Amino acid sequence: MRKTFYYVILIALVLYGCGGNKTTVDKQSASVSDLKGNIIINGSDVLFPLASKWASAFKSENPGVVIDLRSTCSDNAIRNLKSGLINLALVSRELTAEEKAAGLVSFPVAMDIVLPIISFDNDNIQKIVQAGVTKEKLAGVFTGKIKTWGQLVNNKTSDLIEVNKLADTTGTCQTWANFLGVKPKQIIGTSQFSNRSMSNVIVAKKFGIGFCSMSMVYDLKTNFVRHNLYVVPIDLNSNGQADDNELVFDKLDELKSIISAGQYPSPPVRKLYFVTKSIPTDPALKAFVKWTLGIGQNYSKDFCLVTIDKKNANESIKLLK
Repeated sequence: MRKTFYYVILIALVLYGCGGNKTTVDKQSASVSDLKGNIIINGSDVLFPLASKWASAFKSENPGVVIDLRSTCSDNAIRNLKSGLINLALVSRELTAEEKAAGLVSFPVAMDIVLPIISFDNDNIQKIVQAGVTKEKLAGVFTGKIKTWGQLVNNKTSDLIEVNKLADTTGTCQTWANFLGVKPKQIIGTSQFSNRSMSNVIVAKKFGIGFCSMSMVYDLKTNFVRHNLYVVPIDLNSNGQADDNELVFDKLDELKSIISAGQYPSPPVRKLYFVTKSIPTDPALKAFVKWTLGIGQNYSKDFCLVTIDKKNANESIKLLK
């Protein structure tokens, strides 16, 4: 009797083990598709890190799809798309009327905000914290009309403002210029190569000022602004003080909530886009864009960006059917 009992247990374990292995194999085969294709992507350094993660995750589920991804400015990406060199452009600005007329199609895939930044070592920071800086004064700084910190904060200091900019072909510069009410070519300053290099430079420049994507301003580990950076509060109503709704930049989660709820002006809030030459018909490209609008949205939080709202995502998915 005891011997029979042991045989029953042994058979059960073998069957359980085989059943368990079969379930695992079935799950794995179900998660890998037979989709094949090639996707060539160029675009904005703001969206590039998240897009790289999307490409990696999508390829793990679709090993037959090859994705070539390279960083460049939004304008270059659009030119490459129009000429047929790439299938998909990463663009950190709105399409122009001319680009829409040419048939280009944009799919919003994330949200961001362009922020004015200074070093926390700046001697004028206390005044800036209390009063903020109006859009008009920021426009004066970034077009060279306001040259000293004394002019900016209304004190006697003669320290020069060290203005830094990004190339006017970037979506970040174009968004910032649109917010200030000036043309991108009017923005002056020492050119920085990328949003990342901008934030790194400003950290070390006591009297520097610049602008960049929120994705390069916050530390995901702490949920606060990066060490030695300070986001300039914009005095939106020009009342000479930084109100509660203007002091929204300390915590990343709070800023994300405000952006998601549409409680801050756009610009400087902006959508980040996938742009195609027309509505995609290629199965691999169509599947990749759909995937980023669904499962892919779960990765946005890991790159200091805001997920696109479901309404926008669903409208884009309808276009792809």
